[in-house]
Amino acid sequence: MRQSLAALFQNRVAQSGDNPAVRYKEGKEGYRSMTWAELGQLVDELSFGLIAMGLEPGSCAAIMANTSYQWVAADLAILCAGAVSVPIYPTSSAKDIEHILNNSGSRIIFIQNEVLLAKVLKIHKNLQSLSKIVLFNAPKKKTISELAQEHDVAPETIVMLEQVQEVGRELRQNNPDEVKRRVAAVKAEDLATIIYTSGTTGTPKGVMLLNSNILAVVGDCPAIIPIASDDTYLSFLPLSHVFERVCGEFYWLLNGSTLAFAEGMEHLPKNMQEVQPTIMLVVPRLLDKIHAKVVSGIQGASPRAQRLIQWALAVGRDVLLHRAESKPIRPALQAKHWLAEKLVFKKLRERIGKNLRLIVSGGAPGSAETMEFFNSIGINALEGYGLTETSAPTNVNRIGKVKIGSVGPVIPSVEMKIAEDGEIMFKGASVCAGYFKDEEHTKEAFTDGWFHTGDIGNLDQDGYLKITDRKKDLIINSAGKNIAPQKVESILRTVSFVSQAVVFGDQRKSLVALLTLEEQAAMEFAQSRGWTAANYEELIKMPQFKRYIKNEMADKSHQLAEYEQVRNFALLPHDFSVENGELTATMKIKRNVLKQRYNETVEGLYREAGAYAGSR
Repeated sequence: MRQSLAALFQNRVAQSGDNPAVRYKEGKEGYRSMTWAELGQLVDELSFGLIAMGLEPGSCAAIMANTSYQWVAADLAILCAGAVSVPIYPTSSAKDIEHILNNSGSRIIFIQNEVLLAKVLKIHKNLQSLSKIVLFNAPKKKTISELAQEHDVAPETIVMLEQVQEVGRELRQNNPDEVKRRVAAVKAEDLATIIYTSGTTGTPKGVMLLNSNILAVVGDCPAIIPIASDDTYLSFLPLSHVFERVCGEFYWLLNGSTLAFAEGMEHLPKNMQEVQPTIMLVVPRLLDKIHAKVVSGIQGASPRAQRLIQWALAVGRDVLLHRAESKPIRPALQAKHWLAEKLVFKKLRERIGKNLRLIVSGGAPGSAETMEFFNSIGINALEGYGLTETSAPTNVNRIGKVKIGSVGPVIPSVEMKIAEDGEIMFKGASVCAGYFKDEEHTKEAFTDGWFHTGDIGNLDQDGYLKITDRKKDLIINSAGKNIAPQKVESILRTVSFVSQAVVFGDQRKSLVALLTLEEQAAMEFAQSRGWTAANYEELIKMPQFKRYIKNEMADKSHQLAEYEQVRNFALLPHDFSVENGELTATMKIKRNVLKQRYNETVEGLYREAGAYAGSR
């Protein structure tokens, strides 16, 4: 493998020239294709353009946009200019954007549209290094000059992507070898990107990932996540996140497949039908939604069909368990599985995506029920684990030996150990170089080269890792029992309509929970039951609806110990959101924020349940 990500890209362009590289949509038109040669030309022009605008080797340039081929092109152009790429979540607060741009010293930022441009212009006077803003999409409501004037910014500060290409072409005519020279000068140990962790508390920390860190993971991927040049990804997760960036964008450079871009989460079902992907990187919440939709369809089938499907799923689970335990599959079970495949599984897969063969799930714990379903019907759904600091995956389940509830064994490029207190620790080629301009947090995070993840877990006899919780999130109830809230919350999210769940119970007799629901699905269900509710807010107050949720919770919670079961809950009238400060940019719950914001509601739940055990 090449010594840098930029060299890896240029090698792919040279090898795959006329093959399709990306598929994308513009406006209301259908999907278009761009070859590797065409993408190489775009990236080359942008690289020269960045150099013409003064981007020096080793300096930083940022990207704040939704996932798209322009995002990838900008990222690769920064790297090919010998610079360092700094992704920023489009949902980031103005405070975090200001910190990231100033801390990284970014001189240039790529921005998707005028909405995000307004975010940067409002804080522009506080930005110490930024000199150029590059827009992917032209403003629709106002001109660039008008927007610049409103915020007292020099009009030449804001340029369109096409203008960068134009000045790039001019520089290339005069100095045609500059980009090649810069790419050749990049070493494996050079910094490639700074990814700022969203963090559930405090200021974002800049994780420094070297070319060698990312290349180590990418080099491990083929044996674990086999992808060929005729495969098609459907990319929709944020490229600002290390998971999509490393396992999507950078691994794509190695395998030479086609990277298709979804129009957004709301268009994903339609885009799946249009693209017919073979590979998807997902977060558990999406899989839960797909699973819930399929289950809803099954429940609408005839009693005979339902019995057949349930029989087939039971056969699929049996085969899955045999493989997980490395047990031979008996001829009788093989015959049943063949029949289940012919009568049920093939039809279920066609409803989800007829070509879909591989799903990799990360970013949060997956639901055991959902992961079991996908693997049972013949779609390889591999749950993995990793952090920004480890260049994404450190552990991934293996095809043919998936253990539901685990995140799989460690990948070859890293070592793993479990500390005495249960904390998971890593060292190795993919582990980051520390936090940018932050020696204090870097020293806290490492002990003798071992990175402290802050996660608690254990290993089985095959070396498969099971995450039990975040070290700082453990609940200790009034009886001294340790409770892992993530375990309980993952089960609550399998309850009908539940979109988010957060449990509380530190120093209390029992647990209580705040739940948010999928509003439309809940309303449709109520109508099917003849429950008349004027709106969603009225529905969640109806005793019969709350009883239904309570019974569903009891049914799903049988696998929990008695002290782990939720005794009371509240249905909230709205989902948690990044904008309200309740979730991080990577959709993780900010427990401290929720605890403060809903303190009165939580205290009320304890009083109702008769479980109040005094304040801490």
